[in-house]
Amino acid sequence: MIPPTGPPLSCEAFVAAVERLCLYRNHVIVVKLGGSAMEEPLAIDACLRSVAVLNQLGVSVVLVHGGGKPIDRAMAEAGLTAKKVAGRRYTDDATLGIVVRVLCDINRDIVARLRALGVPAVGHEDLATFPLRGERLLLPGPDLQPVDLGHVGKVTSVRPLTRTRGHDPGTPRDDSGRGCVPVLPSLAVSVEGTWLNVNADTAASAVAGALKAEKAIFLTDTPGVLRERHRPESLIPKLTEAECRELIASGTIEGGMVPKVEACFEALQAGARAALIVDGRVPFSLLDVFLNEPFKGTEITG
Repeated sequence: MIPPTGPPLSCEAFVAAVERLCLYRNHVIVVKLGGSAMEEPLAIDACLRSVAVLNQLGVSVVLVHGGGKPIDRAMAEAGLTAKKVAGRRYTDDATLGIVVRVLCDINRDIVARLRALGVPAVGHEDLATFPLRGERLLLPGPDLQPVDLGHVGKVTSVRPLTRTRGHDPGTPRDDSGRGCVPVLPSLAVSVEGTWLNVNADTAASAVAGALKAEKAIFLTDTPGVLRERHRPESLIPKLTEAECRELIASGTIEGGMVPKVEACFEALQAGARAALIVDGRVPFSLLDVFLNEPFKGTEITG
């Protein structure tokens, strides 16, 4: 039994919390897990417990995860140094082997931990049946010639996440009728049938769009979009895509926040209803999205 923490929850507050959560019953929520959140034991435990609660209440959760820091450590142990081409990481054969191995290890660990919480989680690591299909990512170079990044790809299509019996593939279920939780590493399969290394944010965006997710939630290393970079209290709770583009043009959104916001744009343009940037280092920040208005983070809509 998990011991209670914090002040007692009143019956009225409990009912209100469950009512808010149940508003998302049978809606698809895509959660991208990565960055420092995966390095913080309390944060990852709280995130997976949050997924278990959402699953119990009938919310269809899909988890997409990266593995940047564990991959970096595995490469260092193997004596490999990251190679860059045109400022972007290049994935050669040796690097790809490490990326796939580490991501599949993480995938199995997340699935095992969710199952220990009673969640019917479904991992994905089989090349033949992997649901994300893609192609190599070629970037325009300074001479307008495409820059090859090796085995780096982008998602072009998303196949049904599980084999189901008469259910919408966006809300897969186990034989008991309870919703399954697909867990996807940030990989894709090329038309040649080989692995491609995919950015976890863009992979989550593609999944959220394909499933027409109610929310695409990016658990990151930042509180959200800030008007002043070093002042967490300047958090902007809600923005439209147009407002975000204005903030990028003005320099308010800069540096590493730009690709996070662009991943939100990709999710919205692909069909998700809203995209959220939330601090994954904060325990239970995922549930905060559903329990509080406003929640602690930034919601971006079209």
